[in-house]
Amino acid sequence: MVYACNKAFTRLIFFISFFILVTCIFPPRCIAYKHQAIPGFIIIKTISITATTTEKGASEEPLSITIPLKRVGRLFLLEANIDNEIGNFVFDSGASKLVLNRTYFRKNTIISDEEGGGVTGTTGRIDRAKVKRLQISSLSFENVMADVTDLGHIENRRGVKILGLFGLSLIKNFELVIDINHNELHLYRLDKNGNRLDTYEKQHVPDVREKISEYRNVLFVKGKIGGKELNFCLDTGAESNVLSSFCPKKAMNSVTILRRSELMAAGSQGGDVLYGAINDFVFADKKLTNMQTIITSMQNMSDAYGVEIDGMLGYDFFSLGEICINIIKKEIEICFTKSEKQ
Repeated sequence: MVYACNKAFTRLIFFISFFILVTCIFPPRCIAYKHQAIPGFIIIKTISITATTTEKGASEEPLSITIPLKRVGRLFLLEANIDNEIGNFVFDSGASKLVLNRTYFRKNTIISDEEGGGVTGTTGRIDRAKVKRLQISSLSFENVMADVTDLGHIENRRGVKILGLFGLSLIKNFELVIDINHNELHLYRLDKNGNRLDTYEKQHVPDVREKISEYRNVLFVKGKIGGKELNFCLDTGAESNVLSSFCPKKAMNSVTILRRSELMAAGSQGGDVLYGAINDFVFADKKLTNMQTIITSMQNMSDAYGVEIDGMLGYDFFSLGEICINIIKKEIEICFTKSEKQ
């Protein structure tokens, strides 16, 4: 899907189209939340902060922060205060920036003359807005520029208010430990060399470590399917892995097709995609079996970013265990769950 005048927005439209598809494959469940039954909604624990103090006892910026994640189906939300409005943002490492829901920020937008197009056609104009203050736990961001689009379909299908998407660029100077099995996001402040400033924090021992690359605030990692090395973007906002239908034949032969689904998107047209399981996925010399994936064309997305994208690693990948991302060191580490270690 190509945005003619704004390549960064292409990722957003892919997310919108992809989300609609996956919600049909993975319907919401009813999970307890604060002793009430709310469809597909769970929140675990409270925010914890580790901070240092000066000689006079005044608190400095916290060196480590633990933010609870709210789980809605296979989406993960974090709570934020944006210009004095509190609400949920999708934690989306595949988003290059902050994205706001037009429903709640219509009056704040600066209307652009640009127009975007996705996989199924034209999706309308691109709006932008300036956020005066964004607060997440003890993190504060001021005068942040954001894209604005319609995210109403997420709210309608998941039954929860969504203010926007929280992209990775806002926390790229932290080390991230994403633990979706415990519904937590851990942030650690780093020095210029990418080492944690909090030397007292217990370091995890990874089972695997691999290099990552960054392009336009989107992270990419290499993986092998059927012995073929492929380029994947890391996306916590994807409810399933995605594999390009243009991958080499040898790689596609390692995928078991389970069923066909209809792709509904923001444009005027639709199309079919395949849903299957990857039987021979190798990441950092670790073989992972039965990795579920959606198979669809990613050529337009590759053209827009100027880099060949063979797939996206989403929920099924991040559920393997604790995922540690250090952009300064350009590394990703995984501590597998006990079931994956076996």
